[in-house]
Amino acid sequence: MNQNEKELVNILLLGFDISKWKPNDIEWKEINDFINDPIESNRISNFKRPNKDGSWLIGKDNDSAKSSIIGRRLMIELVNKMLSLDYNSIKFKRTQSNKPYLSTTTTISNKFSFNISHDSNWVIGIGSLISDSIGIDIMDCKIPRNQKMSEFFDTMSSCFTDNEWKIINQGKDDQSKIDLFFIHWCLKESYIKADGKGLNIELKSFEFIIDQTNQTAQIFILNDKKNKSILNNYQFTYFKPFKNDKDNNNNSFVIAICLDLTNHNHNNNNNNALTNNIITKDNLSIQILESDFKIK
Repeated sequence: MNQNEKELVNILLLGFDISKWKPNDIEWKEINDFINDPIESNRISNFKRPNKDGSWLIGKDNDSAKSSIIGRRLMIELVNKMLSLDYNSIKFKRTQSNKPYLSTTTTISNKFSFNISHDSNWVIGIGSLISDSIGIDIMDCKIPRNQKMSEFFDTMSSCFTDNEWKIINQGKDDQSKIDLFFIHWCLKESYIKADGKGLNIELKSFEFIIDQTNQTAQIFILNDKKNKSILNNYQFTYFKPFKNDKDNNNNSFVIAICLDLTNHNHNNNNNNALTNNIITKDNLSIQILESDFKIK
């Protein structure tokens, strides 16, 4: 087994389709009991969405609440699968910037990083034992129904650099352009989430050059004079996760992943950085979980 093969077992992506999970009151209580975090459960219980009859949708009837509690459940599952910790011993805290982290101490927990994302009916989580931090983002590549593509792009013009818009608009048709838009969007979100600075990062202060063959990307930081400097300590991949999944005919989602390898001993050559990724769409371990995983 070569070095890459050893590393790849240490990166795991879990996915869960909340549209297939319709918990009753007992099951909703069970999953809240399982995550064993009253503060988090209380936060999730405050999610409200207006119903057609004027009432409020909360708890198990609120998709945002379902996505959030499944996100927490995926965090627990990643720790259990990757660190072999007993479910009852897994605890999380939040940083000052509100980013969750594993507070349970083990001999290798300091090497563990994770991130969660959700959009529409999908919640995904990724864990890594080889990176300083990791970021992931998923988006459904669909523009608002009441907008034309050109109008949507105009409203989002400040999100990307001129070079990024040039690549986006080189798509062979409207859907290809929309896909490229969301690929760039997810890449930016994955970097922001891995970096941990959140809204303090200006979206046009960095740009991506993507390799559409290998579905990888390089990131460049832009200074005030529009000069670029490459960040070789970050690696990126992106892909449409359900393309070859016979149970999912909807291939409109895109996922992007960012690995921060600042302190990782990986020799990254500038000339082949786009193809020399530790993590790519073809070697990532992905598990789509079923609804009965929630209390196992």
